[in-house]
Amino acid sequence: MSSAPSHKHFSRTTNHRGIRGSGLRELNTGLLEGTGNTMTRPPPGESDFEYINYGEEDQMEIYGYKKCPWKTAGTWTLILLTCGLARLLFHWKPTWMLKSTHKRCSLQSAEKVLVAEQYHKRHRRYYVKTVKTVRADSALNGGTSGFDSEPCWNDHMLTDVNYIEKAHLAVHFSGGSFKSYNVLRLFRCKKQTYVWDEDSGDFHKLCGLDKRVLVSVLHQHQGLTQQEQLSRILAFGPNEIIVPVQSVVTLLFLEVLNPYYVFQLLSFILWFADDYMYYALTILAMSAFGVIMSVIQARKTQYKLRSTIHASDVATVMRGPAQTETVSTDQLVPGDVLVIPRHGYTMNCDAVLLTGNCIVNESMLTGESVPVTKTPLPNHPDLLYDKKEHAKHTLFCGTQIIQARYFGHESVLAVVIRSGFSTSKGELVRAILYPPPVDFKFERDSYRFIGLMAAVAMIGFVYTVVTKVLRGLSVSALILEACDLVTVVVPPALPAAMTVGSFYAQKRLEKKAIYCISSRNINIAGAIDCVCFDKTGTLTEDGLDMWGVVPVQNSTFLTPQRAVSCLNNDEFVFGMATCHSLTIIDGELSGEPLDLKMFESTGWQLEEHDIEDTSKFDMLFPTVVKPPKGRYTSAGKDSDIDDITLGIVRQFPFSSNLQRMSVIMRKLGDAHYTAYCKGSPEMIASLCHNNTVPADFDTVLQGYAQEGYRVLALAYKGLPKINYVKTQRIQREEIESNLIFLGLIVMENRLKPETTGIIKQLKSANIRTVMITGDNLLTAVSVARECGIVNSSQRIIIVHGKPPQLSGPPRLFYTNASSRLIQRDAPTTELVGGDIGNSNSITSGLSLDSTYTSGTQSLTSIHGEAISAKDDNNIDAADYLFALDGQSWGILRDYFQDTVPKILARGAVFARTSPEQKQQIVQGLQDIGYYVAMCGDGANDCGALKAAHAGISLSEAESSVASPFTSKEANISCVPNLIREGRAALVTSFGIFKYMAAYSLTQFVSVMILYSIDSNLTDIEYLYIDLFIITTFAFFFGRSEAYEGPLFKQPPVLSLVSFSCVLSLVTQAITVTAFQSASFFIIQQAPWFEPFNSSVREDEDGSVECYENYALFAVSSFQYIILALIFSKGAPYRKFIFCNVGFLLTFVVLTGFTVYLILWPFEWLRDSFELMLPPDMKYRVLMLILALTNFVVSAFLEYFIVDHIFIQKLRYELPRKNKSSKLYLLVEEHLKHDFLWPPITKEVVCDSSVSDENRRTRRPIVSKIYSVDDRKNNISSLISAGSSHNNEVTLSPATFLEQKKTNISSLNNVEHLSTHASNSVANSSSSVPEIGTNKLSGVNSRNIVYTVINPVADIHATDSDHKSEETLTVSPKTLVNGTNVASSVCTVEKLS
Repeated sequence: MSSAPSHKHFSRTTNHRGIRGSGLRELNTGLLEGTGNTMTRPPPGESDFEYINYGEEDQMEIYGYKKCPWKTAGTWTLILLTCGLARLLFHWKPTWMLKSTHKRCSLQSAEKVLVAEQYHKRHRRYYVKTVKTVRADSALNGGTSGFDSEPCWNDHMLTDVNYIEKAHLAVHFSGGSFKSYNVLRLFRCKKQTYVWDEDSGDFHKLCGLDKRVLVSVLHQHQGLTQQEQLSRILAFGPNEIIVPVQSVVTLLFLEVLNPYYVFQLLSFILWFADDYMYYALTILAMSAFGVIMSVIQARKTQYKLRSTIHASDVATVMRGPAQTETVSTDQLVPGDVLVIPRHGYTMNCDAVLLTGNCIVNESMLTGESVPVTKTPLPNHPDLLYDKKEHAKHTLFCGTQIIQARYFGHESVLAVVIRSGFSTSKGELVRAILYPPPVDFKFERDSYRFIGLMAAVAMIGFVYTVVTKVLRGLSVSALILEACDLVTVVVPPALPAAMTVGSFYAQKRLEKKAIYCISSRNINIAGAIDCVCFDKTGTLTEDGLDMWGVVPVQNSTFLTPQRAVSCLNNDEFVFGMATCHSLTIIDGELSGEPLDLKMFESTGWQLEEHDIEDTSKFDMLFPTVVKPPKGRYTSAGKDSDIDDITLGIVRQFPFSSNLQRMSVIMRKLGDAHYTAYCKGSPEMIASLCHNNTVPADFDTVLQGYAQEGYRVLALAYKGLPKINYVKTQRIQREEIESNLIFLGLIVMENRLKPETTGIIKQLKSANIRTVMITGDNLLTAVSVARECGIVNSSQRIIIVHGKPPQLSGPPRLFYTNASSRLIQRDAPTTELVGGDIGNSNSITSGLSLDSTYTSGTQSLTSIHGEAISAKDDNNIDAADYLFALDGQSWGILRDYFQDTVPKILARGAVFARTSPEQKQQIVQGLQDIGYYVAMCGDGANDCGALKAAHAGISLSEAESSVASPFTSKEANISCVPNLIREGRAALVTSFGIFKYMAAYSLTQFVSVMILYSIDSNLTDIEYLYIDLFIITTFAFFFGRSEAYEGPLFKQPPVLSLVSFSCVLSLVTQAITVTAFQSASFFIIQQAPWFEPFNSSVREDEDGSVECYENYALFAVSSFQYIILALIFSKGAPYRKFIFCNVGFLLTFVVLTGFTVYLILWPFEWLRDSFELMLPPDMKYRVLMLILALTNFVVSAFLEYFIVDHIFIQKLRYELPRKNKSSKLYLLVEEHLKHDFLWPPITKEVVCDSSVSDENRRTRRPIVSKIYSVDDRKNNISSLISAGSSHNNEVTLSPATFLEQKKTNISSLNNVEHLSTHASNSVANSSSSVPEIGTNKLSGVNSRNIVYTVINPVADIHATDSDHKSEETLTVSPKTLVNGTNVASSVCTVEKLS
């Protein structure tokens, strides 16, 4: 028997509980990528390619190539033989050109590299880059870095390099040390430089001082010499973020060489050769206009982005310990030490603050214009710099320094760590220049459909060639007619017509204050079926309002106080007055809104004194606070109350990782200092003495959190034995321990007025809504209920994950949101449903079928209390949603990958999430089949905004530029407006595509019928159809506005190759063919009919005028109008056609003119069209009757058969459960019928203590729950962590739960999680030996596995057949009685 799984076996444990069908087992393929700790880089040379940026977000594959002479010669020969067409193809496919002229080689000898970037295993983007060799001496003499066309210094740069005798290239990979090279091999890709490292034999990204660099190394920088600066700028290049502006000629050629315009150009040449002059010149003029407008727009956009992004200034840098020099910011390199000016400076690089404080406006990054205080980087000898962890000490590029605070005569210094495109601003610009590809089914299907139409064209091409050859047609005429047929089936105007709907939708969105950087994204917005929202500033107001405080006295909560200004001046008030990061800027109090509200509620005043006033605090630059006059102290009225002055000596800024901030302050006249700490209640409580935290802390906190309040905790600690010098050197860990708990600060965050109504609109339209926030979990759940994301009838199940520990594997808990939640195992930032307590209550393991049984049936707890099996008869057992925090999400992704699709399918609230986790959640929802929109307002949403199909930013900050949509209305009312316009644009695009396809097929049928008699449509007839009918309708097609009523519950059809879309086109094509054939047949039956003789006409004037031409032209002209009317649909996605005035007038005018043209046109008009009118008027009227009948049949087929029968009636009734491309539908279908999952625990039991000395709790025993449906795994595989699919639940040692299906009695404490056996098992009193014996006698008709885990020995009991398994946990010294139905003997074996 194998031993119990060790800790290391649980590094990647999957959790799968009996999901039916192979489709769900594929849910996780590619769903959870990028988990850094699972990636092992293959050694160089073992695979056919290498990686750059391995394990990072921008990981890419790289292949080496070197030129092959014979392949190059053959390729250029092919280009010459094809008159450049092969080169044009290589222009569209650069990788083909590379592979046609080069051969694979190692990266060490590569002349070119092929870089492949992969997006979600669905898209690959390729870059072909030249590997350049840069020499230090040539770079110095030539004034260029070798990898950039622009010089790395010029006349305006002030560095004097005349004295430098020998230059070298200094590069940095990691660790803080620079390597010097005389020669470098490098290439640039996506504005990043990759340098060849001879030591590792690989290309590495040229990094700044932010990669595996100790903070002590950063503190050692005292400035660069001119030699060092030059050597680095030669390698790193200028510190510039320049958006390239292409020349007009380049843009013109790039536009003209677009496949769309190349096809139009070839069509123009063909029409010109065929004497089809009018239409050819018209299309040429339209194409030229389109090219010119595209070039102008591209040039304008590039200039605008360049002017917005580019910035240059001068900076003062250190040239040693005491010398400074003023240089251009273009010269800054990593390692330069900046002297920050006192007022008004914009950062042009990323730098870490070494000395002094800075007040910074980071609205460019965060979208919030709240000043942020930056403090010096702590100098720890063994601490690595981390961009996220040390953001409070980093000055980011593009942010504005409002004020730099000098300490005496010292300067405020910062060391440059990143420059150019490597900075935070540079990363933002790179995201704009290289956006990820948009995966949209409509676009993919459109290419497939065009390919299908091209295949139809080739069939017609072959048919035409064969028939014309048999008739003896000349070769030139044969080629012209056959190629002309291709332009008929694949209309050159199709791409232009496809953009019409999006163009008009973009204009309408601008009127609603929604701006789009790419109109193609609007179509994607029409497919949205899931919307994710940030909470603060998006669903709720930006600011917080003070509700009140709950002070603590003698470890007991006092009565909540709403009027904070009336409190006595005691430690609680002193903490509220000093524990903040507020400052005075231009005479106004500025800082975090939360700190502002808290401080203003006290009524105190904040002052920042001049230097000469600092002596009384023995400090250099204090911030002091004073109470209002007439305030009472805790000891009563103080005659010296006006003399109370508190000086803030030092601040430890708020850290989202630590979830707290601290200050050290001193009261004027006191001999000692005091530290105050403010942060999340769970965190503050874990840092306090246990005897100062009230016993009902969890209950009180949970009550406020469930009501949606934002709760902070405050604590303090006296520092009697330290002086001022030590306060400036002490580490925050020393003061943030052994605190005294003071109480809670309660704030409220109100919903925006529009939020609830918008959420209701979206849910009424069956659009899923999800909250992804960085706030407290229970607060987020409360807001979700309040705004309607979670209905009052839905149950919230909180998912809580525990990471692996030495004592056991990772675990998942599922508990109702209203259940009691118990303390975690250590003073960490983890949340258990948002609360931490210290109860030792037991955990009851219940599954959904035991929790939600029908009727009034009840369960019995171990205390004998009746537990209602169903709390609310109106709550459906399967109607539940999940809520979890960021830490649990991380554990879920890392260790329970099979459970991720279930959580994503039912997840409603994701709280305490980092920006990366927000992006992961959005991408996860996309991977299970949702079209996701993300609506947020800050830089922490930037990644999710870019990853979503439709990102909607409510902020106009530069950080939101990468978002496809930006709303000037700072509320979520933009979401339904965008979806409406997106649906309208999508339906318009579908309609135009179908119309253009039907138009091509209609004309194809006409031409093929006329080709059969060697006739054709005349040039004027072509022009009338193509220009006046088709182009006019296409122009007005998209002017139908979005439907203003409620959002329809069903989204539009998204696939062009869907059954309904194909059925629509096929039925219309059959109808068109039938009525054209009928007109052709009817006209031939007339007594006056004369067949067309092509040979006679060619001898006379070459005219194609005939009765057949008249009949087909008459009917087909009406068919184009009918198809436009049929495919231009109104409600529920667009307004009715009668609201589109331009389209309606076009319909009336063209219909009237066509009737006139068919019945009795003027002679000159008849001659121009070359119409041979029937001499009998009834045949002309008969053509109108055919057209009218055609309209009735087409309308019946489209609106009744296709729309009503197939789309509305049968769309969701067809048996497609196992064929659905929406993977979340498979998950949802499973969850609706799976009452065994998730296993609900009545309470989440957490091990260990809040503080090591005061909160020792008993470590529970772990019981694994195996699926009873998993009959494929044998006993050994169930024990093995690598092959078992398990959920993890913690049970306390004193639990015994009697289940209705399997009854196991115990003589002592027994833990048993519900087994849910499929067969009823009769009770028995068969005796069983004690633990430790080797035989277990029992009678059992089913195969049950009992896994017993106790501190002494793990005991595994099995029966012989291994068909289904169940798990039982038994505490020490437990005797187990088995169940019996049939005789069997079970062997008990000890596990090592």
